[in-house]
Amino acid sequence: MKSTAAEAVEIQGPAIITADHAQTRHISTRAGAKQGWERLTVYEKEFRLGHLCCKAAAAKHGIKEEVRRANARRDAAFAFDEGWRIINASWPAGFDPNRVRAAGISGSFVDVERATKQFWRRVELAMGTNDWMICRRVCGEGYKVAETVVSIQPGYRDSTLARFREALDSLIEAIAKARGA
Repeated sequence: MKSTAAEAVEIQGPAIITADHAQTRHISTRAGAKQGWERLTVYEKEFRLGHLCCKAAAAKHGIKEEVRRANARRDAAFAFDEGWRIINASWPAGFDPNRVRAAGISGSFVDVERATKQFWRRVELAMGTNDWMICRRVCGEGYKVAETVVSIQPGYRDSTLARFREALDSLIEAIAKARGA
């Protein structure tokens, strides 16, 4: 019996895709390519579930205003996540960052990281300690919202999403203050 190339390749099964994944368009869909899968961060998942909107505030201020605020919360969380990754970027072994600054290369990564650290220190000073810890653990380190809020402020056991929204609102205000300073 003669085997063909199609018989030689046996597909084991699909990749393991969990609830944290979403099909995105980051991979080109031209020429029949399929969409790629991307793992969502905790705050993106909460945003997609509608948890960054407050129903009580939507009834009071209007749904458009609350959707705008939810988008602003998501954007602030993304900015925090991006800044956290820059701050915690590791250097290759044997690399001397002092030599880069001494060489006078404008716009080097060392300068970007230093400026980013200074900006996020100003944001941290403008926020309350608990708000900063909640944002740091959820947006920066990827902890789940409920376990983070309960571990930092146990009194909010039944309103963890509301407390997370409050922390994100504080983050938005602190970013605006840090940019103005």
